[in-house]
Amino acid sequence: MLWFKFFKSKIPQIGVFLLMSAIYIVTFWLWHLPMMAFVNSTLFAVIIFIIYLISSYFRWKANCEAIERVVKDNEELQKKLEQQNLAEREMEDIIRVWSHQMKVPLAAIDLMTQTQVNSEELKNQVFSLENYLKILLEYQRINNLATDFRFEKVSMASLVKELVKKYSSFFIQKNLSIQIEGEWLVNSDQRWLSLAVEQLLNNAVKYTKEGGILIKIKTGELIIQDSGIGILKEDLPRLFEHGFTGYNGRIQQKSTGLGLYLSKLILDKLEFEISINSEIGNGTSVTITKE
Repeated sequence: MLWFKFFKSKIPQIGVFLLMSAIYIVTFWLWHLPMMAFVNSTLFAVIIFIIYLISSYFRWKANCEAIERVVKDNEELQKKLEQQNLAEREMEDIIRVWSHQMKVPLAAIDLMTQTQVNSEELKNQVFSLENYLKILLEYQRINNLATDFRFEKVSMASLVKELVKKYSSFFIQKNLSIQIEGEWLVNSDQRWLSLAVEQLLNNAVKYTKEGGILIKIKTGELIIQDSGIGILKEDLPRLFEHGFTGYNGRIQQKSTGLGLYLSKLILDKLEFEISINSEIGNGTSVTITKE
C-alpha cells in the first residue's frame, strides 16, 4: 500500500524519465548509433533512477510517519483541550447550581435566627450545607486525581451501617424505618465508595416521607429500596446526567442534580455498575453491582 502511494506521488518524475528514455531511443534510431551503447547507457540510467526511487521512498516514508505522528499528537491535544473545556463548563455549571442550592439552608438558618431557633432543624440545615460543600469539593477532586484510590477489602454492611448512623437524625425526625440485610466483602476504595453510596442514601431519605428504606446486600450486589415518591418514567434515562434534577427534584425544590451525577462518576472509576428502577408513588430501587 505504501509503495502504491509512493509511486502515485512520483508519477511526474516517472513520466519525465520515460519521456527522456523515449527521446533517447529516437535519437539512437535516427542517428543509427550502436545498439550496445544504447543498452548499456539505458541500463545505467535505469539503475540510477531505481536507486533514486529507493532513496526517495525511504525519505518519503519517514516524512509520512512524521506527519502521522504530528496529526496523532494534534488529535490527542485536541481531545484533551475539548475535555478540559468540558470540565471547565461543567465546573461552572456545578458552582452555579451549588451556590443557588446553598441559599436554601442559609435562608432557613437566617429565618431561625430571626424567630425561634429549632435546634433539630438547625442541625439538619447545617448537615445539608456540609453535604453540598462536600459534593463540590469531592467533584473537583474526582476529576483532577490520577491514582488517589486505595483498594482494600471493604465490608459493605459496615459501610452502610455507618452511613445510616450518620443520617439517624433524619430517620428519627421523619419516623422512617431502616432495615439492612446481608453482607458483601468487596475490594474497593472505602472512602470513595462510601461517598457514592451516601449520595444514594441521601436521596432515599430526602424523597421518602413515610414508610422506610430497605438495604439488601449480597456478594456482587447492593440494593437500596425506599418507599418514597418515586421517579417519572421519562426521567429515568437522564438521572445520571450532569445537573439533571427531574420533575420530582423541581417540585420538591431539594435537588441540585449533582448527587447522582457524582455517584455515577465515582462508581464508574471504581468499576461498579449502577441502575435505577422506579414508579411514581411506589418508591425507588437503586442497584449497585460489580463482577
